[in-house]
Amino acid sequence: MLIDSHVHVGQFRDRYYAPSYISRLMRRVGVDYYAVSSTSMCEEDYEKVLGELCELVELDGRRVMPVMWITPEGLKGNIAWFLESDIKWRCLKIHPYMHHERWMSDPGLLSEVVEIARYLGVPLLIHTGEDPCCESGRYVPTIEANSDVTFILAHGRPIESAKRVVAAYGNAYIDTAFMQPADIMQFVDAGLSRKVLWGTDMCIPQHYYPQADMAEYYLSKLDAFRRMAEPDQFRQVCGQNALQVFGLKDEA
Repeated sequence: MLIDSHVHVGQFRDRYYAPSYISRLMRRVGVDYYAVSSTSMCEEDYEKVLGELCELVELDGRRVMPVMWITPEGLKGNIAWFLESDIKWRCLKIHPYMHHERWMSDPGLLSEVVEIARYLGVPLLIHTGEDPCCESGRYVPTIEANSDVTFILAHGRPIESAKRVVAAYGNAYIDTAFMQPADIMQFVDAGLSRKVLWGTDMCIPQHYYPQADMAEYYLSKLDAFRRMAEPDQFRQVCGQNALQVFGLKDEA
């Protein structure tokens, strides 16, 4: 079982990753399920985002786990585009590094997103990084105050901070998007393999490695992690944990 918890479709800078391209890539690398959000959301183009996700569902059916990417602007009534659609949402996402001044100046925005996640009964994926606006430890009060909501700290950054958070809170996980296999092993070696979700940020790596074949890039990283981890650890990270987090146990 291979589940990718962090995939993108849509427009990213000067490249467009069409639903048909993402579908072919996921089939080529052997993914069973994938959680996908649209980078077209950066343009606040709600109709385009919904169209891309609906097309993916038409192509790949239940293998697709649609992710609702919410921006501060999207919370101004535009959230109705998503909540009133026929899409079965599997996850919410926020990217606090984008619009960081608004996310930092108004704590109520994050609280509103958490309430939507609770209402839908889905996890909340939060971009993390080295910047103070999105470092993993910043979300401890929210994670602690909402033990009934599952939080996924995308990228698990900074690593030491993310390790402390996921070790301390049962409702906190990280995904491996843009992590090197050696970084993933820092969590695994700390006894946290049950708190790690395989994720690749496909196809954002193409921007940084324009000549790379994304399927080969994907499989190379997967195989490198397979060689480093014990078989049980590999199975946990690459499938078993996501079955629970995304509520797939009864569907797989």
